Amino acid sequence: MGMRHQRLARVAGFTFVEMLIVFVVLGVMTTMMVRSVRGSWLGSARRSATRDITSYLSRGRAIAIQQSRASWVVRTSDTLKIMVDSSGTPVLLGTKINFFQRYGAHLTTTPKDTLAFDPRGFATNATLAPKYIISLGGRTDTVCVTGLGKITTRSCP
Repeated sequence: MGMRHQRLARVAGFTFVEMLIVFVVLGVMTTMMVRSVRGSWLGSARRSATRDITSYLSRGRAIAIQQSRASWVVRTSDTLKIMVDSSGTPVLLGTKINFFQRYGAHLTTTPKDTLAFDPRGFATNATLAPKYIISLGGRTDTVCVTGLGKITTRSCP
């Protein structure tokens, strides 16, 4: 009976090698899952940032039309702000949005950092379609504005 108990004690449980294999497999599966989730998260953050850019441009254009005054959407580094003409003086309207702080994304514009809307909502001095480019996770999204003030994420020239 003493031998039988020793044999059962040796057979019960897992060996070190078996446990090591389980942990290696779990580590590989976790790594694959984290990469997938991180990619989804970065894509979602980039799309949210693109929606915020579109929203700010639309708001800047709407303010120009509603108040029959010139307005500007101004980019400074990774920050966007809306300025409106108040008796010849540009005044900040609402709050600024910093895309790096909020999303970890970088914002660039071409050809200029300031987009002006006239009182009719047309983009003034826009010989080339202004583009707002958001970069995050090695990928970019682009928002364009036509001379008529149309804001689009598709068919940027």
